[in-house]
Amino acid sequence: MKQKKTKIVAGIMSGTSLDGIDCVVMQLRRRSDGISWKLLTHVHKKFPQELSDTLRRNSDPATSRVDEINDLNQVLPYHYADTVKRAGSKAGKKIDLIGCHGQTMYHRPAVERKYAKRFGATLQIGDPSTLAVLTGIPVVGNFRSADIALGGEGAPLVPYADYLLFRSSRKSRLLINIGGIANFTYLSRNPNPSRIVAFDTGPGNMVIDSLMLKYFGKSYDKNGSTAYKGTVDESLFLKMVKHPFLQRKPPKSTGREEFGSRFLKKLEKSISENCSREDVIATVTEFTAWSIFYSYAQFISDKKDVDEVIVSGGGAKNKYIMEALREYFDPSAVILSDDAGLSIEAKEAACFAVLANETIDGRPGNLPSVTGASKRVSLGVISYPR
Repeated sequence: MKQKKTKIVAGIMSGTSLDGIDCVVMQLRRRSDGISWKLLTHVHKKFPQELSDTLRRNSDPATSRVDEINDLNQVLPYHYADTVKRAGSKAGKKIDLIGCHGQTMYHRPAVERKYAKRFGATLQIGDPSTLAVLTGIPVVGNFRSADIALGGEGAPLVPYADYLLFRSSRKSRLLINIGGIANFTYLSRNPNPSRIVAFDTGPGNMVIDSLMLKYFGKSYDKNGSTAYKGTVDESLFLKMVKHPFLQRKPPKSTGREEFGSRFLKKLEKSISENCSREDVIATVTEFTAWSIFYSYAQFISDKKDVDEVIVSGGGAKNKYIMEALREYFDPSAVILSDDAGLSIEAKEAACFAVLANETIDGRPGNLPSVTGASKRVSLGVISYPR
C-alpha cells in the first residue's frame, strides 16, 4: 500500500459531542510537495440513544464502570464498520485504508508521577483490530498515544492535516473546529510546519448541549434559536471567563475533564435567580465564541494577522456562534469550511483520513510546536484484517 501514490481512504470521527459518527471517503495522491485530495463522500450515523448515554456516563470518572467501557470498546467498531460500508457504497469506490480516531473516554496529557513512573495518559476506545476484521480493510487507530509518550499533549492532531489540506501562499488562515471542544489551527502565508500554532480553546458545544438537554430536553440548540431568545448575563459571563484554562499558554488541550459535569455543577451555582434558562444558554453560547477569539487575541494576533477564518464542526451550524465570530473577527472574512471544499461535518473526519495516509506512508503526523512533544513521530497503530 505504501507504494500506491493514489489511495482511497476513509476517515472516521466520533467526538466529544457524543452524538454519532462522521465518515468520509477521500482520494489522496502523494505529491512532492505534500498531497492532492478530493472528497468523494461524507455520511453521518447517529448513535442509538442508549449508546450515547452510556458513553457520556463512562466519560465521567465518578460514574464510569470498567465492564461498560469493555463493552463500548468492542461495540463501537460495529457501528464504525456500518458507517464505512455505507460510505464506500455511496462513493462507489473500494476503500484501501481506514483512519479511525476512536472515542475519547479520558484525556490526561499532563506528565505526573504515578506507579514509580512519570507519564501522561489518554484513552480512545473502539478497537482498531475489530474494525479491520469487520471491514476487511487495514485500520490506523490510537493516534494520540505516541505523541503523549514523547511528552506531548496528544492533541490537537488535526493541525498537520490542516496544513496539508488548507495551506495557501496568498492568505493567512485560522481554521476553527467547534465540536464538543473548540480548537483552531493558525496557518500563515506559506506556512512552515515547524512553526504552526494550534491548540484547544475551551468548550465548543459541550456546555451548550448539556444545558439544553437539562433545561429543554433537547440534544442541542438548533440554529442557536434558544440563545437568540435570551440575553447574556454579565455576572455569569464574567465568572466563566476566569476559568484558568483560558490563561494557560499553549501547547494545551482539554475535554470533559475540565468542562464536563464538574464544571457544570460549579456553573449552575453561579446562576442568579433573575437569569432565565434562555439567558443561560445565550451566555454559554457567547462564551464559546468569545473564548475562541480571546485565544486568538491572547496568543496569536499581536504577532500575526488573519485574512480568512474557516469554521467547521457542529457548532458552525449555530447561527448565534457564527454571528458572534463574525463580529469578533471583523474585518477578517469568516466562512464555513463548505466554501473551502470540505463540509462542516466532514472536515475533522477528513483530517484522520489524511493522518492515516501519512502513517501508512511512513511519515510523521504530529507537530511538536503544537503538542509539545519532543520530536515528530508517526502516529497510531496499524491493524490488518488477516
